[in-house]
Amino acid sequence: MNEISETFIYQGRPSWLNYIGFYLIGLVLFVLSISDRNVGAGLTLLLLSVGSAAISRYRYLFTVRKDSIIMRVGLIAKNTNEMQLRHIRAINVRQGIIERILGIGTLIFLSAANSDSEVIFKGIGNPHGVKERIRGVQ
Repeated sequence: MNEISETFIYQGRPSWLNYIGFYLIGLVLFVLSISDRNVGAGLTLLLLSVGSAAISRYRYLFTVRKDSIIMRVGLIAKNTNEMQLRHIRAINVRQGIIERILGIGTLIFLSAANSDSEVIFKGIGNPHGVKERIRGVQ
């Protein structure tokens, strides 16, 4: 195993399923445009909604290393929120009914050092599995 793969426990982005609302809106707009016999406008609206989902998804990068967790947000400018694994006091999983059905959820990492400090991985696939993988490293 190479040195890079040994340092990463998990690296990912929000699940494509996290953006199902974008797809549904695009699909509804497409169907409404077809009913008005304007297929070109419908395809444009559908592509815009799927493109918006892709841009939104690629803004986020979640990384768990042997010593820290990192959330990066942004396409051009980047904001980074990082926490050392040894400072994590709790990992919470949030899933609504739709998220449970889709197999996605939000991981919230709470710091032992500061009660206001948290790192959030929103919309990731198999959140309980990722949580257990991180707990195995801690």
